Amino acid sequence: MKAKTSFFVALFFIFLLQTALASRVLADADAGPDQTVREGDTVVLDGSNSSPRSSITTYFWEQTGGSPSVTLTDANTAKASFVAPIVGSDGAALIFQLTIIYSFGRHTFYDTDSTIVNVRFVNDPPTADAGPDQDVDETTTVTLDGSNSFDPDDGIKSYRWKQILGPSVSLSNPEAVQPTFLAPEVGPDGVSFTFELTVTDVGGLQASDTSIVNVIWLNNPPTAIAGADQTVLEKSTVTLDGSNSFDPDDGVKSYRWKQVAGRSVTFSDSTDDQPTFEAPSFDDSGDQPL
Repeated sequence: MKAKTSFFVALFFIFLLQTALASRVLADADAGPDQTVREGDTVVLDGSNSSPRSSITTYFWEQTGGSPSVTLTDANTAKASFVAPIVGSDGAALIFQLTIIYSFGRHTFYDTDSTIVNVRFVNDPPTADAGPDQDVDETTTVTLDGSNSFDPDDGIKSYRWKQILGPSVSLSNPEAVQPTFLAPEVGPDGVSFTFELTVTDVGGLQASDTSIVNVIWLNNPPTAIAGADQTVLEKSTVTLDGSNSFDPDDGVKSYRWKQVAGRSVTFSDSTDDQPTFEAPSFDDSGDQPL
C-alpha cells in the first residue's frame, strides 16, 4: 500500500514538473531589443515576439526604472509607445517591463521580460536676437541689446558683438549682452552702423543676428556776431562786420542786416557779411546812435 501511495505521489510531482517545464518551453515574454533614440522621437515597445501568441491573454507594459517618467500609449497591447522625453546633456536610460499572462490547459501562467531605451540628448541651436534697429542722435550713448536671445535646452554660453558696416566705433565690451558705444558726430546725411551678434550655446552651436544703428545729424544753431560798436564822423562811410559769425557744424548760409533804431540809412548790400552805408548829418544836438 505504501509503495502504491509513493508511486502516485511521485507521478503527481512528475506531472507538475512536466507542466512547469512545458509552460517555460511553450511560453516566453519578449520585450524586444534595447534601443537608442533621440529625445522627441516616438518609441515603440514591441512584445509581439512573445510566445505562444495564441495562448497569451494579456500584455502589460510598465516603466520600472529611469527618469523622467513617461506616459505609455496602448500599454495593454503587444506594442506600446511613448514620446521620448527631453533629457539633459548626459541623456537618460529608461527601463520597461513586459508582463504576459497565458493559459496552458486549465492553468494560467505569466512571464516577464525587460528592455532598455536609451534617450540621447539632442542639442537644438540657439536663437540670436540683436535687438531692433535704432535711430539715435549724434554724440549720444547707444546700447546694443542681445538680451532676447535664447537657447531651448542647454542655455547660452557666450555673446560676441562685431561691427560689420560703418565708420569704426569702440564697443564698451564686445562680449557683453548689452554693450554700449558713443555715437560720433556726423554730417547732414547721417551715418549707418551695422552690428552682428553671435551667440554660442553650451553644446557649441551658434546663431547670428544683425542690428542697424542710424546716427542722425543734429543741426546746432549758428552764432551771430555783428561786430564791435563804433563811433564815426557824419558823412563818413561806415562798414558793418559780421564776418566773425560762425556755425559749429554745417556753416553759415546767409546774412541779413536790418536797421532797428536811429535815422534811416541805406545799406550797400544788406545780405553781405560786411555791408557799408554813409553816416547821416546831424545838428549840434550831439551824437546820434544808429
